[in-house]
Amino acid sequence: MAEIIRFPSGGRVPATTIPRAEFERLAELALDVVDRIILLLDDADGNPDEEDNGDAEPSLAAPTGGRSQRIWAAGSAGDFEAE
Repeated sequence: MAEIIRFPSGGRVPATTIPRAEFERLAELALDVVDRIILLLDDADGNPDEEDNGDAEPSLAAPTGGRSQRIWAAGSAGDFEAE
């Protein structure tokens, strides 16, 4: 831990501008990295859209019509997943 680089305290760090094309290139690179991370996690987990007994738990969507969605949004302390 001898190589700690402290963030400058006091004083402002000057911002620099970059050309729009460079910004777009960096944004695309960041999105590619995120896509690769998601693919790695999906591969490690098997089918990313399937849970063990996934149909045994209640829907997480708020009900439409009937009772007020405000009551649903307030939530509860109950854990209604099948054991």
